[in-house]
Amino acid sequence: MIETSTGRPRPNRTRFLLYENPIAGVARRTLTDDVVTILQREGCHVVRQPRQADLTWDRLGRDYDAIISAGGDGTLRHIASRMPPDSLPIGIIPRGTGNVLAEEIGLGRSPARIAATLRHGTVISIAGARANGEPFYLMAGIGFDGEAVRRLNLEAKQKWGKPAYTRPVLAALTGVEPRLHVEADGGRETEGGWVLVANARRYGGSFELSKHAGLDRPGLVVYLLPRGGIVRRLAHLTALGLGALERLPNVAIWPVREVAITSAFPAAVQIDGDRFGTVPVHIKWGEPRLSVIVPEDYAARTGAM
Repeated sequence: MIETSTGRPRPNRTRFLLYENPIAGVARRTLTDDVVTILQREGCHVVRQPRQADLTWDRLGRDYDAIISAGGDGTLRHIASRMPPDSLPIGIIPRGTGNVLAEEIGLGRSPARIAATLRHGTVISIAGARANGEPFYLMAGIGFDGEAVRRLNLEAKQKWGKPAYTRPVLAALTGVEPRLHVEADGGRETEGGWVLVANARRYGGSFELSKHAGLDRPGLVVYLLPRGGIVRRLAHLTALGLGALERLPNVAIWPVREVAITSAFPAAVQIDGDRFGTVPVHIKWGEPRLSVIVPEDYAARTGAM
């Protein structure tokens, strides 16, 4: 009997449906192959499906123990948004540009650790949010980063990864700064130039955005960054990269469960790193819930064991 560090029996999954985004992290495609090789060597059955495949959800529970999302956060959201409630747990092979969720749970890039997590990891339930009815699980950005994602060339992202963001980030920095009106939980109101809505601690992969948010914590955390031109935006961006955004005196931090953002002129929105049109956007936390396979040490650290 395989046991966790707490003495509880560990899951022993052997049947996987691997759902992969063929254009996510092309340079990391060998990671998927390496993980699959380990699983197959251990006697597991792995069926690979391209992202475009139409899955028959009512059969999956009979045929598989888990679904593997091989891609980035967008691939995971693509799968999760199409799954019925109480469906199979989702495991991760991080092949995307940002991989916020993989960083959040401390999954790493070791094929052996990823394979072990897929087979024996703990399943936790995380609460997502909806932006104008569309589910997301990690973060949303309105204003600067939404504009950068809107301008991003997806072919360049596929080829170059994070360096492909350089041009759209510079364009967003020098572009017209929106005046966003923010109303949270039906009461508090303010204005700003950039709004970040966090359900997770991390942002863009390795950057730590929030010490207040987390997949194990209820609600969202909204970061309200004031307008102030390119110099202030550069200061905000630098602080975000250093994990120091929360220490800036002009940044307001609101714990919320519901927030609405509007603007007199269109301002771009991104959710989980994907383009999501423009404001107005209404965000509400609490559902849909998603069952995710995480490493045992993350589950123990967050009290999910």
